Amino acid sequence: MNRRIQKLLFMLLAGLVLSETISHGAELVPESADAYQQRMEWFSDAKFGLFIHYGVYSILGGEWKGKPVQKYAEWIQRWGNITPDEYIPLAGDFSPDALNADVWVKRAKDAGMKYMVITTKHHEGFCLWDSALTKYDIGEATDFNRDILGELKAACDKHGLEFGTYYSIIDWHHPSQRAEQSLNQTPMRDKEAYVAYMKGQLKELIDRYDPAIMWFDGDWTRWWAMEDGIDLYNYLRELSPDMIINHRVAKRKTFKLDFVCQENKSPGAAIESIWEGCWTVNHSWGYKKSDTNWKSSEELIQKLIDINANGGNLLLNVGPKGDGSWPEMSIRQFEEMGEWTSAHTEALYDADCISFLKQSWGRVAQTKGSAPASGSLFLYVFDWPRSGKLSLQGVRFEQADARSYVGEEIPIQTTTQGLELDLSSVEKTSHATVLRVNYKGMSVQSLSKSEYQFSGDELVLQANVATLNGKTIKLEKNTHIGFWTNPNDTAFWILNVPAPETYRVKALYACDAKYAGSDIRLMIDGKTLSATVKPTKNWNAYELLDLGVIELNQVGSVDCTLGFGKTRKKSLFNLKTLIFQPVDDFESSVF
Repeated sequence: MNRRIQKLLFMLLAGLVLSETISHGAELVPESADAYQQRMEWFSDAKFGLFIHYGVYSILGGEWKGKPVQKYAEWIQRWGNITPDEYIPLAGDFSPDALNADVWVKRAKDAGMKYMVITTKHHEGFCLWDSALTKYDIGEATDFNRDILGELKAACDKHGLEFGTYYSIIDWHHPSQRAEQSLNQTPMRDKEAYVAYMKGQLKELIDRYDPAIMWFDGDWTRWWAMEDGIDLYNYLRELSPDMIINHRVAKRKTFKLDFVCQENKSPGAAIESIWEGCWTVNHSWGYKKSDTNWKSSEELIQKLIDINANGGNLLLNVGPKGDGSWPEMSIRQFEEMGEWTSAHTEALYDADCISFLKQSWGRVAQTKGSAPASGSLFLYVFDWPRSGKLSLQGVRFEQADARSYVGEEIPIQTTTQGLELDLSSVEKTSHATVLRVNYKGMSVQSLSKSEYQFSGDELVLQANVATLNGKTIKLEKNTHIGFWTNPNDTAFWILNVPAPETYRVKALYACDAKYAGSDIRLMIDGKTLSATVKPTKNWNAYELLDLGVIELNQVGSVDCTLGFGKTRKKSLFNLKTLIFQPVDDFESSVF
């Protein structure tokens, strides 16, 4: 962690992370690497947090005039084409009588979480506290007479969680941006007045609730410039020097302090910045009655492990109902996650990221304090080997022994590829089995180009989360799509677009020369990209194939389908990953 933090601070001081737009006069308040590390220490150790999306949209539950509205529930004002005259009065029905702050926070604690973040003001502009700067808040727009942020802050203090506040930069209610139709690009009629309003509200949140995190969103709006974000960052650091601020306070593509947010995606590898991956327990962030796309507890636990093993925190979102109660399925998910985390506390909180060849059966992390000379590894087994032999590849040890999580010795054998563990006597654990390897003299194989080094700005679609449709196509070793020989076979993903952006799309693929030459076609949200598959050295030699540039203008989920194009040879290719990288950043990517 020290190396990553020091490198990040060096890059900031050298002007390599921030864009040239900062030359307009906005300069970061200086901070030493040691001070930054100390401020971020609790966050880096936390591993797991609770995200809450809650507002007026919660009482609608994703429905308007008796009909479900597409896409995310918290965007219902936009996707339901609800006018301000129709939407604003709905706040009068906001009455979270069933909200029990102690139950919420205790539920998060029991699941293994160390902090929470709640949407104090989402894009709709409604405030979950009684703000002196607007009447569109819980104090004046409703008949509800409780300070729910104060209750949640007190419950967090009681149960030992850090309390965080989300705040949207865009605001569909404020006069400076209000329009008859809410869009992701808001107008701006009086920026000076709105920035003063925003700063005043943020000061209220800090003065009243002393949040450990200020979590921003909406930085994609065109009127919000980098220098605006830098100015706001400095203002908040002065008000609360120890508070942590996410990178969306400015322009997320170029600003990386204090931490980077990945939304409904994981980079698949460690990145230089301190980072957090936020995911939902189903699909929508806000409560949506028709959203039954619940993730399994196994998927959530493995998501937590994957993110932690790559150096990030999982911020897991729940959308409470309008009355403040949680959907029953989300309660069950938290209970089942808590069973696993409470039984594996050391493997959760004592694990550090290590640069390691990706294993087809699961993930690898090192224990805190480990070094190449000596230490321990945690092996998180997602897919139990049918042979009973687990191959740890890409590593050499002078000495090593393997044990189950409870300390039972596991027979091992050194191989040309690394280490083989005999699991015949090991009891498999639900969701993920944790093993330990204690070692002396470890040397790790350098990552090849096929192990793409992510910056944290990309949108990523991994092979192992695709829906495969066809006669021959299948997922191999949980790492790549192969046997793509039938012209009608396709792979399908739902891509989450966290901000409007233009992306260059590349496929991390392999294809033997005897099978190369097919055209591929990628269809995204009604748009099409295509390219001809070039040969790589062999089926295991992965390279990047450029599919071109696409503009994705809407925030939310879009459908992606990949398959054969016009020219069809013996096979399409083997595919590991589709990578969407902002065009401004891609040309400087090291690959």
